Amino acid sequence: GTSDAAAMTSMVRLVVDGDKFCHMVKSRGFILSLIVALLSGGFSGMLYYYDSVLETKFIRKLVPTEVVFNVFITFVALVLGFRTAHALTRYTDAAMYLHKLSACWFDTASTLFSFCRPSKADNEAVDQFQQTLIRLISVVNALSLEALQGTSKSAHGKFRFEVLGLEDLDAATQGDIVQSEHRVEFVFQLVQQLCIDGMDSGVLNVPAPILTRSFQEMSGALLTFHEAKKLAAVQMPYTYIVITATLLVSAAVCMPFMMALYTQGWWSSFFFTMSGTFLLWSTNCMNESLDNPFTIESKALNPCDTQHDLNSQLLQLLAQRSSPSARTDPGDTTHGSPGSNKPECTYPDLLAHTRRLSLNTWDRRTRRSIEHCVEEAHPPDDTELAPPVRMCSNEDANHARAPPGGAAAAPAPRHWRPGQEA
Repeated sequence: GTSDAAAMTSMVRLVVDGDKFCHMVKSRGFILSLIVALLSGGFSGMLYYYDSVLETKFIRKLVPTEVVFNVFITFVALVLGFRTAHALTRYTDAAMYLHKLSACWFDTASTLFSFCRPSKADNEAVDQFQQTLIRLISVVNALSLEALQGTSKSAHGKFRFEVLGLEDLDAATQGDIVQSEHRVEFVFQLVQQLCIDGMDSGVLNVPAPILTRSFQEMSGALLTFHEAKKLAAVQMPYTYIVITATLLVSAAVCMPFMMALYTQGWWSSFFFTMSGTFLLWSTNCMNESLDNPFTIESKALNPCDTQHDLNSQLLQLLAQRSSPSARTDPGDTTHGSPGSNKPECTYPDLLAHTRRLSLNTWDRRTRRSIEHCVEEAHPPDDTELAPPVRMCSNEDANHARAPPGGAAAAPAPRHWRPGQEA
């Protein structure tokens, strides 16, 4: 049916993804598996030539029965199956932790921004609190993703994460972050201290039990980071790795004898031996690359996209902080509240008068209305061309400052890898 065709099309697009396919072919595991498979296949073809073509008939005297070989291959498949299930579990857990971490930090920023609305402090203090908050949250999330990549020096390097306005922090804070031994926990404490100082100064003018929600989300973010850290710090037991490697080497040595004995022709002996060996070794190499899915070498996840999305969400919070609360259009209400002159609405009246439409239809209508309002407010002028928009790099935008006396400008993302000198 249509769903099957769509699924097949999606699978074909995934397989022919150029970037991922090139990375897979150039990976160390793929090259190693291919070399071992070619050697094993060539050895199988040579054995067939000496055994069948030259009619020496020496293989049957060396190899065990077919049942023994089938038991051995089944055992190897079971060991690799368990290893693959373990690797896929680590991959799914890493994807969950990655998004949960950014969700916790965004929820923390969102609630704290909302708690600033009834603030009794002056606007400058509130703006200073919010500007500092989004910078610290962007930094602590980037530091967390950096730490999850581990400390090993990979030939592929590490991901580089963008942060919001890091250089806008005071020099003492930047120096303390760089020199701290546990940077994630250090910046986490800075965020908590910022919130406590905000309570003391009146910026966060909400009851303490309500403010507890933000501290709970901060604790959830730190707990999520340490749960994800076990994927980078805790590897498979060394004994299990040695046993798996021994089984793979044994399979690569034993399979040529069996294929040379039970196949017809040296080409088929070479092909089946190479295919079986390549599948076993490539599966194991894939499992090893997923031991830490956060690294750039695994090519499994892209934490940079998650960091970029969090930065965009934080900038949206900064732009939305002074927006009025949402309300319904008074002209669209057909029934009043219990204290108004209009008759009170009942459930049947709500069903009859509440307009319902799909999300896509609402999105199209709203966009058309916005475009129409923009055209009426700014009619096109054919006689004068608008000046070109100046494009600047992230580094240039990061040094932009608000005009004197005005509110601080929203920080522009700057590519900075935690660990380099600020």
